[in-house]
Amino acid sequence: MIQQADIENLSKIYQINEYVVAREYFQILFLKELYSENFSKNVFFKGGTAIRLIYGGHRFSEDLDFTCIETEGFEEKIINLFKRLKKEYAIDFKEKQTLTGKTYLLQGNLTYLNSPIFVRTDFSMRENVLEPTNQVLSTEYPVIVQDFIRVLSKNEILSEKVRAIIKRKKHRDIYDLWVLLELGAKLDEKLVKKKLEYYGETFSKKSLTIELKKFKKEEFVKDLSPLVNIEDRKKLKDLFDYVKKYLVKNIS
Repeated sequence: MIQQADIENLSKIYQINEYVVAREYFQILFLKELYSENFSKNVFFKGGTAIRLIYGGHRFSEDLDFTCIETEGFEEKIINLFKRLKKEYAIDFKEKQTLTGKTYLLQGNLTYLNSPIFVRTDFSMRENVLEPTNQVLSTEYPVIVQDFIRVLSKNEILSEKVRAIIKRKKHRDIYDLWVLLELGAKLDEKLVKKKLEYYGETFSKKSLTIELKKFKKEEFVKDLSPLVNIEDRKKLKDLFDYVKKYLVKNIS
């Protein structure tokens, strides 16, 4: 397990509190163990944590999101993995009730921190992966990852972020959309339309622009503040204005 000195050092490097650093450690540890399992060939990492850990985004993330394209036997296999994590790392797990897919709450403990570390893992079973990739996870944490991480392409994650902006209105999603575009991802309208087909909805750049204008500065700052470092936190109010103008300009 990670030592207190490592947590303290990474907290200083990343300019964020030790709890967030510890949570990211457990996220990476889980990814390492998940992708050492044979069944993980059908499990694809995605979302905000994938943007940071795989593609070089800056903001930290609370959850681990996946798409699972083979559901038969999945529950038994993932439970067996959780049992192994409990035995090897004393990581507890609890299933959370959801309408679709499978969700588990992982709990890790580090004796030198005052509170347990929680990581929510969401496995979506509803759709296909359109642009699968194999990626290397390099990290400054004391975790050696020896297997490829199966992960959605930047373009496909961007498409899912567009869908999220239209459907759920989390302010971190417009931040992620901006970051992905800056990292070279492209807005592929065909991909976005395929992502929305499941919900029986259509897509146009005009409708996305309308949705972007509904986001509020106060909520943006509130949502992002726990997930960015001290220096970036100070700039969130100004960043909101920049991100909105950037997105409207680059998607129209």
